[in-house]
Amino acid sequence: ISKVNEIANGYKNLVKSKLGMSSEKDEEIFKARRSICNLCEYRSALDRCLKCGCPLGAKTRSLDSDNFCPNKYW
Repeated sequence: ISKVNEIANGYKNLVKSKLGMSSEKDEEIFKARRSICNLCEYRSALDRCLKCGCPLGAKTRSLDSDNFCPNKYW
């Protein structure tokens, strides 16, 4: 899967979350990933991963199989 599709999936899940349409299980995954990224030394001031360049708001919410932290933190 391409990085573009991965990020699009993440933004789709963000919208679902804002509309109250995402599952509790998915929300737990998103929150756990986000907690890890918030403490990571590769998180930029603009909320991007400095390793892969992805916006963290979308990357942490993508459930595509290829989506993972480049440092393998999650």
